[in-house]
Amino acid sequence: MQAHFDFVLTDYDQRPVVAIEFDGPGHNPSNDTRKNSICQQADLPLFRIYGFQEVREINAMTLTRYLVELVFHARVYQQMKADGDLDPTEPFMLSAFIKEDAKSIFDSEFDFVANANGKLTRALKQYGLADDPLPHLSINRLIVRSPDDDLRAFVSINSSKGPIMGTASVRISLPSPGFLAEIGSVPMEIAQFADGMACDDLYENIRLVGTGAGHVVTSTDELLVEITALGRRGYTLAFGSGGSRSQADLMAAFTAERGPSQPGHPPQP
Repeated sequence: MQAHFDFVLTDYDQRPVVAIEFDGPGHNPSNDTRKNSICQQADLPLFRIYGFQEVREINAMTLTRYLVELVFHARVYQQMKADGDLDPTEPFMLSAFIKEDAKSIFDSEFDFVANANGKLTRALKQYGLADDPLPHLSINRLIVRSPDDDLRAFVSINSSKGPIMGTASVRISLPSPGFLAEIGSVPMEIAQFADGMACDDLYENIRLVGTGAGHVVTSTDELLVEITALGRRGYTLAFGSGGSRSQADLMAAFTAERGPSQPGHPPQP
């Protein structure tokens, strides 16, 4: 019943609140089952982060910090409901927690969607690629999850040179959800970080296209084929939204060939 974790964060009373394990290259999985079991018996949330995405920053926030903020804000949310300060039916949304000096109800450091929409729109206009006075109406999003918790995020936006896309991949598992099991929106909140990563990739691709280096950017058609393949490989939808003027239908590509294998279309490895 003993194990060393990469990180265990506590509250002010030194009670453990969340454990984090980094399972990147060279990771020895021999003790994983025991650590998972310890956390499950202690009702302690345990995140496993695969790869080195923990050092990636979105809006000056690393993935590790985002997960920690998610857990501690979830505790606050539960306490507020227990104290009667929140309606029992109020859903948990990390982006609903705004900054202390917020100028509006949308001023949250955890709101990657609104921040990204403005950043992408400004980038299109900066590089002379906007073909619409309201480019944000063409933004299309898709986040899918594999059976082993690999998150793949895709974001597209219209431009005068056709749709431009950004992608991201991050793998996070929660083998012991602890009290987070009571909050059904936690997987969606985790997916939001992947969306932020994909938006950063899209921003860079807009810059490349705008500066004449668009030949190094993976084409939208190629990425749509990749999305269709993910649908055949057992990925499930984590989140999807389509802009009313979008030229790239990411959801349609994902659902194009989902379901049981058809003759002549065996499952992809």
